Amino acid sequence: MTVGIGAICSSEDDPSVIVAADRMVTVGQSGGVEYEDTSAKIEPIVQTDQLSAAMVGSGSTVMIDSIADTARQLAAANDVVEAEGARELMLTAYKHHVQETISNNVLSPLGYELEDLKDDEVEIPVEMQRIVLEQSMEYRKKFSDQVQILLAVTSDSKSRLYLIAGNDYTDFTDIGYGVIGSGTQSARLTFIRREYDSACDFPECIFTVVEAKSQAEERQGVGQDMDMIEVTQNGIREFDEDEITELRGKLGDIKEAENEARENVITNWDTT
Repeated sequence: MTVGIGAICSSEDDPSVIVAADRMVTVGQSGGVEYEDTSAKIEPIVQTDQLSAAMVGSGSTVMIDSIADTARQLAAANDVVEAEGARELMLTAYKHHVQETISNNVLSPLGYELEDLKDDEVEIPVEMQRIVLEQSMEYRKKFSDQVQILLAVTSDSKSRLYLIAGNDYTDFTDIGYGVIGSGTQSARLTFIRREYDSACDFPECIFTVVEAKSQAEERQGVGQDMDMIEVTQNGIREFDEDEITELRGKLGDIKEAENEARENVITNWDTT
């Protein structure tokens, strides 16, 4: 249970993506134990002179950490200079762990390995093939439903935002924002209410993200703590605790001013 938020800040000179997340961890299934972890859920993936990328995931923290580690290993072994390259790298890492999950939970108990499915010399009975196919599809769907990745990338003077799930990706760049986790509905409503899109500037971006995270905290399973970063072409900047506290305070001022304006309009409304 969590919330992960990404929003693109429009700027011709210095575009970026603001990424925010809580620290809530749920141990066990529904009704499990929830607690605020000491570690941030936002993971840097690539930082070069040409590109920066970071991710936040929802679902199994162990699996998400493993996907992030695999993605970093792939990044270290390949020259990633474009956003599409970072996206494909993350998609490859995601698919690798889907296959590993199927291999460990479906094939190994039946006495097979993933390579056996590709080997013409290995004969697999028809009934066994049916069982493998059905269980593989079941685990693939379960993995897709339980593990989602929000990937923020800035390169070539442009920022991009992708959702990685179900062995595929969804491009949120034109929409301008993306949300994952149990707090999705509340956070997304904030962006809709603010009519947010990829043309919004940095101040609008950062306060909408903070507001969306605050709204998501009303949902069960979303923690009060918040980590936030800015992904730029020149690197990844982490907001410190004082900055986040100040932003929350400013958001409170904005809400107070909005409430005051509403009350004034209602009070001064001439019904005659």
